[in-house]
Amino acid sequence: MHPLLILATLFIPALLAAEPDCSQRPNVTSLKNCCRLPNLNLSSYNSQCGMYLLSGAHITPCSFECIFQAAKVLNGTSLILENVEKMMVTMLDSPEFVQVYVDGFGYCAGQEKIMIKSLKRRRMPVVGQCSSMAVMYGLCAHRYVYRNCPDSAWSKSAGCNEAREFSIRCEDQING
Repeated sequence: MHPLLILATLFIPALLAAEPDCSQRPNVTSLKNCCRLPNLNLSSYNSQCGMYLLSGAHITPCSFECIFQAAKVLNGTSLILENVEKMMVTMLDSPEFVQVYVDGFGYCAGQEKIMIKSLKRRRMPVVGQCSSMAVMYGLCAHRYVYRNCPDSAWSKSAGCNEAREFSIRCEDQING
C-alpha cells in the first residue's frame, strides 16, 4: 500500500471528527431555517395573556411568564414538569416536537441554579414587574430543541450541521 494512502487513511477520519473551533462562532443569521419548527399556537392563552402577546408573538418576559403561570408550569423559579407536556400539546400540533420540547424543559429544569446565577450576574431588569426566569427556561428549551431537532425537520446543510456542532461542543464552555 502506498505510504500516502496509509497516511490519508489514518488522518482523514481524525480530521473529519475534529472538534469545532470554539473561537470561531458560526454566522447565526443563516441558521434560522436549519430546524423547521412548527408554529406555536398561543390562542388558548389569549384571554389571560393577550396584553403581552404582540401580534401573536411571545417576545417579552411578561408574555413568557404569563403563559407559564396560566399553564401552571412555573412555581417561583422551578418548573412543574408534569404540566409542561400539557402546555406544549396545546401549543404545538407536532407530537414529535412536543416530546423534544418536553425533554428540553426537563433538561433545563436541571439547569435552574445555573440560570438563576446567570440572571444575577447579568442583572437583567425586571420588565413590567415580570420575572425573566420563564424567558430563561424558554431560551434553554429552544436551544435544546435546536441541538436535538428531529431529522425530519433538520436541513442537513453543512452550515447548519457546523452550527449545531458548535452549539453542542462550544456554547456551554463559553457561557459557563
